[in-house]
Amino acid sequence: MNAKPTLLLIDDEERILRSLAMLFRGDYRLHATTDPHEALAIIAREPVHVIVSDQRMPIMRGAELLRQVREKSPNTMRLLLTGYSELEAVVASVNEGEIFRFINKPWDAAELRDTVRQAAEISRALMAAGPVAPPQPLFTETGSFVAPVAMALPGKQPAPGETLLVIDDDAEVVQAVQEIVGPSMSVLWAQTLDAAMAAIEQHDIAVIVSELVVKRETVTPLLKLLKAQHPEVVTLVLTPFQDVSVFIGLINQGQVYRLLPKPVRRGPLGMNIASALRHHRALRDAPKLRAAYQVEKIRQPEEASGTVANRVMGLLCRIRGRGAAASPGA
Repeated sequence: MNAKPTLLLIDDEERILRSLAMLFRGDYRLHATTDPHEALAIIAREPVHVIVSDQRMPIMRGAELLRQVREKSPNTMRLLLTGYSELEAVVASVNEGEIFRFINKPWDAAELRDTVRQAAEISRALMAAGPVAPPQPLFTETGSFVAPVAMALPGKQPAPGETLLVIDDDAEVVQAVQEIVGPSMSVLWAQTLDAAMAAIEQHDIAVIVSELVVKRETVTPLLKLLKAQHPEVVTLVLTPFQDVSVFIGLINQGQVYRLLPKPVRRGPLGMNIASALRHHRALRDAPKLRAAYQVEKIRQPEEASGTVANRVMGLLCRIRGRGAAASPGA
């Protein structure tokens, strides 16, 4: 554990690459390259704790590179660096690369160093923990969705059935979700923020499928604050909204699992619900994995301390109190 963590930097501009390397020299085993294919070769031949990649590169876009890195080395923490707030890049970075952070140029040196340090610590812990059990298939050979209850560990009670919460005032969305999962898991529908918070307080939620605004109230603070305290809850954001800055906040401060467009396309929605449920089970059963989904502090004052945030914090306090009361020795 005393060896320096390995950091891989990639940018097609030599000047940017040198500037990045100067920030981290001495604290990491550094690899720096302008070639995405060389980056993948490095990933293939040795453990890399953190990769920081530019988005706009002529050979391969950063989001595509990080998608391939995730497949080859899932415990490598992935950061995307870009000076262009492109909607396509932001969506791809979370849906395909499952990135840890999206960082805008020009970067804040102290903040970037701190983010890379945090990512390296997380990666080291993940690599030390070893591989996790392979996920169970969630579709039958005939294509129907199935969500079997996981087997209980020796001496423990079987896990209860999993619950999916839809936060949306569009009835077509919840109907599509119910038709996709069928009787395999419980589906709750909240058309307001208060109804969503009530469902979260009363049920153990595995997956949330959510719009960003319901009945003119923003859901974003709920998704961010909930993820900070309950990383095992996996969120799919389903919205026609296309504000890049909001999406970046949801990635960095809410670790949303997928950003999906409206109107609903049932095939992709079904695949993403299945993937989200597998992800929830991995986080539930292997708590060490949760570190990889630590969120950044909320930067928008209205989201951190506004009316909605205060209501959400009250909810989370009640949930903590319920958990403490239920624990042995409480």
